[in-house]
Amino acid sequence: MVFGLFKKKEPVKVTIKSTGDEFMCEPGELLMKAALRNKIAWPLSCKVGSCGSCRATILEGEGKYPPSPCDPVMILYKEEMDKGMVIACQWTPTTDIVVDVEVGAEGDKRGMV
Repeated sequence: MVFGLFKKKEPVKVTIKSTGDEFMCEPGELLMKAALRNKIAWPLSCKVGSCGSCRATILEGEGKYPPSPCDPVMILYKEEMDKGMVIACQWTPTTDIVVDVEVGAEGDKRGMV
């Protein structure tokens, strides 16, 4: 039997380590979009994955990059990705997560030329 195959996905909880803020991210919703919907002052600039200012480090939990023309390898260094850093405007959590991000700070826009 394939019980659960068509089970409705549930929202996941996002906890910001530095502030203790918690919010819910809907299934398939991008991390930064969920943060902004919940009035979190997430660092951002372009909102399309090309500047890198929304970078965050996932300390606990898992997620994925949905199909997109933006490639995080173009913005993040391998060492950063190995430590859990993601481009939040292009990344979707699939489990509850704990994230490290400088809420209220302006990102450094490393991908902007």
